[in-house]
Amino acid sequence: MKYYLAILILLPVRGSEAAGHGSEFATGRAYYTEGDFKKAAAHFQLALKVNPNDAESYYWMGMSYQVLGDIAFPFAGRYTSKACVYLTRATELAPGRLDYRRELFDFLLDSAGSSRAALRQAEDLLRAVPEPDPDYSYMRQRFERERRANGSADARLGRLFLAIPRVTYRLADLPASALSSRGPAGPRTPPER
Repeated sequence: MKYYLAILILLPVRGSEAAGHGSEFATGRAYYTEGDFKKAAAHFQLALKVNPNDAESYYWMGMSYQVLGDIAFPFAGRYTSKACVYLTRATELAPGRLDYRRELFDFLLDSAGSSRAALRQAEDLLRAVPEPDPDYSYMRQRFERERRANGSADARLGRLFLAIPRVTYRLADLPASALSSRGPAGPRTPPER
């Protein structure tokens, strides 16, 4: 009897957790569809608090950050790194979802022009795909095309020009105390009072 009573008490709790995940996820998808990607990411994050192993929430949060990065370009570093983390996690949690893998692979190759690490991660992902896989030939051709493009002198020069706004943005983002004057070889001078 006690066991039966415990089950009756726990069922509504589990049901409300599932409903919380579902409603937060559905709200996130609605915001994503409307183009409010920051709110979408926030709701996917809430859905992950209820179910931290939900690959679909990770995927859509990664997609939200990917679009935010596209909007914020060339100052997209924070968004693209989050997109990479979430898309990678979605792919790890659901290795059978070929659409997740392809989205991560395309994202990495699209980021490869500004990040050599992204190109290496895409190469590692390609190595994990067996040749009989339906996406293998597409992935191999796309990777080779991107590797050739990123190895050119124009691509290296482009990365240099993209680095300038990023450094400027990072400097602007630092607190004023971090930018106070330093001596040529000594520690930072104390602020004036």
